Amino acid sequence: MRKLLVISVIALLFGASSVWLMQRDSGYLLLSINDFTVEMTAWVGLILYLLSTGVFIWLILVFKWLSQVGGFRHWWSTRNRARHLNKTAQGLILFADNDWGKASELLADSAAQSSMPDVNLLFAARAAAENHQIDDAHNLLERLRETQPRAKLLADKAFAEILLGEEQFTQALQFLLPIAEKKPNDRGVLRLLADLYYLTEDWSSLQKILADLRRFNALNSTDLEALEIDVYVNLLSSFQLNIDFTDQEKRDQVGDLWELIPKRLRQNHDIMCGYFDALRLVNNDDKLVMLLVKSLNSQWNTELVRRLGEASSSVPAKQLLMAEKWLIKNPQDIVLLTALGNICCQAKFWGKAKDYFSSAVALQPSPYLFLKLSEVLEEIGDLAGSNKSCKRGLLLGLETQFNQD
Repeated sequence: MRKLLVISVIALLFGASSVWLMQRDSGYLLLSINDFTVEMTAWVGLILYLLSTGVFIWLILVFKWLSQVGGFRHWWSTRNRARHLNKTAQGLILFADNDWGKASELLADSAAQSSMPDVNLLFAARAAAENHQIDDAHNLLERLRETQPRAKLLADKAFAEILLGEEQFTQALQFLLPIAEKKPNDRGVLRLLADLYYLTEDWSSLQKILADLRRFNALNSTDLEALEIDVYVNLLSSFQLNIDFTDQEKRDQVGDLWELIPKRLRQNHDIMCGYFDALRLVNNDDKLVMLLVKSLNSQWNTELVRRLGEASSSVPAKQLLMAEKWLIKNPQDIVLLTALGNICCQAKFWGKAKDYFSSAVALQPSPYLFLKLSEVLEEIGDLAGSNKSCKRGLLLGLETQFNQD
């Protein structure tokens, strides 16, 4: 308030002084150009000079504004950006609509003026790859590396994904491994590595990155558990013994493989079946029978029952005694009846074997069951019954094959 009062007083004094000077001595100014003359008071000339100088300076400032930061240049720049932004938007829409060729062209053309050139070039490369223009995709990603140095890893990862889609697994791995070393927590790289190892059935390498996939949340829990089960099932099914090892060393091989599997997954039926198959390879049937019985007592599974019937135990009578307890709850289980018949054959309990195979045939006849029954009847001396059972099995097999054809 005080400043405003001081300024007002100074303005009044200046105005009053100016009027006093103009009244005291107005002065005289004469301008003559050829026959044209202009005369005026000095004060009018001063005012015109100040006005013309102000207008001239204003025009210079307006021209400078129009040619530099604002005005026409700003308008042109804004218009240009809007045009390229519109092309980027159209390109992304075409990308979403699977129009790969046009999408790649629009996104690449608008990249230079885009506010997000890395996005343009990345999606342009993906669109070119989807259109099977791998060389164009590679060139676009090279352009991304040159113009956006910080996006080098992103470009390498994108190209690795493109190579993976083209099933060029060796080249894709060459791009992915260096990135994984620099950024071990990169979830995108971990997912790509998992896909690559899965497609190439490199179960050992895939098993080694399962912990990182879980630690860095590269997959949701459901997909990760399904992947883990798949990995361990395939590791067990592709297990091969070292023929140079002793029997104990071979069993240790299986044990080491089992120790790789997390305890929370060891009750999975598919994993257990794979483990039991590996135990059979090393002739560790006694341990196999013990684990099968333990597993079946906790949770019923027909695949495990079938394996129990196929396992060769040193004490089949004990194995039979444990298995017969399950008949109380599962009196008409075909797989259990077949397994009991097989165990009886191992123990040479031919009468019981005949009863179990006969019950199974009555419930669900099959060529296999008729064959097993025929073998048992032959062992007890019933050759006529054996031939009849064998004939019925053969006819059933031929009928089944005819119906399938």
